[in-house]
Amino acid sequence: MNEFAERIERDFPVRRKEKEKVDFRTWLVYTLKELGYSSKLESGTSALSAGGNVTNVVVGDIEKAKIVLAAHYDTGVREVLPPLICPTRPATYMLYEALIPLLALAVSFLISFGVTFALNMPNMTLPLFLLLLAVTLFYPKYGKSETNNKNANTSGVIALLEVAKALTPRYRGEVCFLFLDGGTQGSKGAKRLIHAHPELKKKSVVVLDCVGEGDELLILPGKASRWNDKLLDTILEQFSNSERKTCFLKTDGLVHYPSDNRAFMGGTVICACKKVKGFGRCILPRKIEEIDEENLSLLCDGLCKLVMYYNPQNTWYLTRPILYVTISAFTVMKRRSKQRFPAQRAFGRCKKERKRAEIHRGAGARTKVFQ
Repeated sequence: MNEFAERIERDFPVRRKEKEKVDFRTWLVYTLKELGYSSKLESGTSALSAGGNVTNVVVGDIEKAKIVLAAHYDTGVREVLPPLICPTRPATYMLYEALIPLLALAVSFLISFGVTFALNMPNMTLPLFLLLLAVTLFYPKYGKSETNNKNANTSGVIALLEVAKALTPRYRGEVCFLFLDGGTQGSKGAKRLIHAHPELKKKSVVVLDCVGEGDELLILPGKASRWNDKLLDTILEQFSNSERKTCFLKTDGLVHYPSDNRAFMGGTVICACKKVKGFGRCILPRKIEEIDEENLSLLCDGLCKLVMYYNPQNTWYLTRPILYVTISAFTVMKRRSKQRFPAQRAFGRCKKERKRAEIHRGAGARTKVFQ
């Protein structure tokens, strides 16, 4: 098992309550420091993230970063129905999500009607129905915490840590890592960051969510990113397939993925999915035993290449035109000198050959003497 995955699953499997988040953030900051990164905590609320305090872990300089990699670290509540995400079939996903309130209505009505009928208290049917309905609707906020969070979203956090570990100091200045809070509560952490750093609206942000299980790495660019041909071509070039895994970039048709990528104007989400008959590409966030190491390896390799692409040292000659022109002129002059003066080159070559022949004869003579 991955070293980061083993530590998180052992000590921080649930990150929903404030104390659980504080313990995880303490370990995260310490781990990033050991990897050679300086991180800071950004806490607060805003009009865009009303409803509670959030704390994001920011690694790097958001303003100077050419590319931003993000993943939410918080975990959610245990849902009544097993969660199902169909990114390429939004209608199927919305119908499945509509089953939860319909089921709450049906169960509340049946229980209230059955209880009041058995007790012969018909006047209490409506109050009891409203009470049960309020309980079921507020359950996602005050219910029991989900314990199986390997896919959503421990896998995304581990992928970011693997990329941070793999990058050499030469490439770390152009990337910013965001470990977001409130991802299970309407992307409150992402909205808080955008409110505090408006420059994020112009950045290329890659969000990792549910990448721990699936045979296909699905790349879904946002509305603004779909028109960025340079970004899409770059992503296609950097991510490669393996024998069992494929990378698929979907830019046409309706797509919907309920994650932090919706908060960023230039947001692109990467997830791992399976093809299920009748549902298309699907993600089951809770049904996972172990995080797929091959997914992490492909992600780490592709994201590292993407960061290296944005590194300005790859185009150093564009930022240093004088040096580039000088080197180019020297190369051209040297090449032309060889073409213009063949006689001198021949004379020099003959002179060197004569000298080597004399040394060889002298060595041979000395060898004969010693024999």
